[in-house]
Amino acid sequence: MPVNVTEEFVRQLMAQVDFLTKQNRTLTATVDSMNQTISELNQTIRELKEQLNKNSKNSSKPPSSDGLKKPAEKKNRSLRESSGKKPGAQAGHDGAHLSVTANPDHIRNHMPSDCTGCPYRAKCLDKACIKETRHEIDAVVTVDVTAHNLIEVYRCPLHGGVKTGSFPENIKAAVQYGKNLQAMAVAFNTVGAVSISRTHEILSSVFNIPLATGTIKNMVSRCAESLKDTYGRIRLMMVSLGLIHCDETGCRVDGKTCWVHVASDPNYTYLTVNRKRGQTGMDAADVL
Repeated sequence: MPVNVTEEFVRQLMAQVDFLTKQNRTLTATVDSMNQTISELNQTIRELKEQLNKNSKNSSKPPSSDGLKKPAEKKNRSLRESSGKKPGAQAGHDGAHLSVTANPDHIRNHMPSDCTGCPYRAKCLDKACIKETRHEIDAVVTVDVTAHNLIEVYRCPLHGGVKTGSFPENIKAAVQYGKNLQAMAVAFNTVGAVSISRTHEILSSVFNIPLATGTIKNMVSRCAESLKDTYGRIRLMMVSLGLIHCDETGCRVDGKTCWVHVASDPNYTYLTVNRKRGQTGMDAADVL
């Protein structure tokens, strides 16, 4: 009886070994397959990284494909030898003085602290001299509001009846904004490339003038409309010239990539914006 139990136990062990051997072969094949997949994926990642890192500086791709993110250029080291002098103006240099310091708007005298409350302060001040002067230059932001009152005169002694004045031609609304403020808003948005919403925030916080974004947009549109004739004359000048320079550069318009096309000579510059680059965008400018 003990012999039979031992043989049965051995058979069970052999069956278990056979099962584990087959399972091991299956797992080994799975691992080999996964290793192959990982290797292929790593190769794909390397290729994609190489494509992402390519630009006009390290491959044959054109500069226009770089978009708005220009590749960093390695700065060439200057061949000039150091003079050993400190940066900036050298000793003995006259310097450039601000003309605004010649006529200060305010003058404040600073006496010694011991002179505060002294009965001889005025007497000492007559004999005192200025030892040193330092200038503090600041900008004062003010809002200038002009109220235009329409005057009505009753029983005019010269003409009789009732006479009423008239507003200036440029005063057309109950509340409107002056030329200086309009020029500043337009300059922020165009020359300064500040968005309309950011221009609204700056004017509201600095001047306490809550210009609506729609109002700022209308100011820019009116300025553009007034420059149409000048803009057209510049285009005609580009058309008539025998030799001009044409180029394009990427920009963002309403969150999308567009292209600024330029036609210029040493005296004039004509700019247009188009969704297309190359010949399509240049043809739309109607210059070439």
